Amino acid sequence: MRNLIAALGLVVAGAIGVTLNNADAQGAGPAGLARAGWTCFQPPPEFNPYIHCAPPGQFEAIVSGEARAAMFMAFDTTDIDAESAPLLGTERLIRGDLYNGQPCPTDPPTYEYSSLYQRFGWDYYICHTFDSPW
Repeated sequence: MRNLIAALGLVVAGAIGVTLNNADAQGAGPAGLARAGWTCFQPPPEFNPYIHCAPPGQFEAIVSGEARAAMFMAFDTTDIDAESAPLLGTERLIRGDLYNGQPCPTDPPTYEYSSLYQRFGWDYYICHTFDSPW
């Protein structure tokens, strides 16, 4: 059952990724997403300097540990007020109790999920759809 839930979470996350990529093609940026109710933030620059945005409610659900999975957009900008910015890619997050060592075929160079616990204190693993800075 846990594998089924994890697989469903990844399918939903992949579907969200298609929508997010379409948003960038229309010139989306952190400022516009924030006005639409998204939570945009800059992780500690020593880990990842780029602006990230999460759909409404997802950031809070990750911080509280309630979300099974989530998706963030990462922009190639350090300006949280940017109206338009190139999309680096998406980041798929899965809660630690649902992570079973799945590979991350879209995150070079390791192609593995990375733990967010050491960096942020969140019991989640992350898979980037781009060459992440860590």
